[in-house]
Amino acid sequence: MHFALTTLDTLVRPRLMVVAARHGLNDYNRDVLLPRLLELPIGQALPDPQTALEKLMARERALEAARRHHDASWRAAAHVAVMTALLFEARTCARTDFATGIALQ
Repeated sequence: MHFALTTLDTLVRPRLMVVAARHGLNDYNRDVLLPRLLELPIGQALPDPQTALEKLMARERALEAARRHHDASWRAAAHVAVMTALLFEARTCARTDFATGIALQ
């Protein structure tokens, strides 16, 4: 878990995208958006926050590569949605001690 959070701390992204992702946290609904972002089959259980964080980081790296290479398939809204989910899952991971399953205050 600490590796994923440390890696997230070192990401350098455009300020506007990060600000938009932070604003998106207010309306983020994990049950609705995470299955779409991770392309999960209908009815499949959601992964735990740590697993979701790892999968979202891989997806965000691919989006960042597309953005940097000016790929025509890159969409800012999709990138911000993934970044919003990353922030949400990182906060969830930081608040929860998965070794004991106890939420931290």
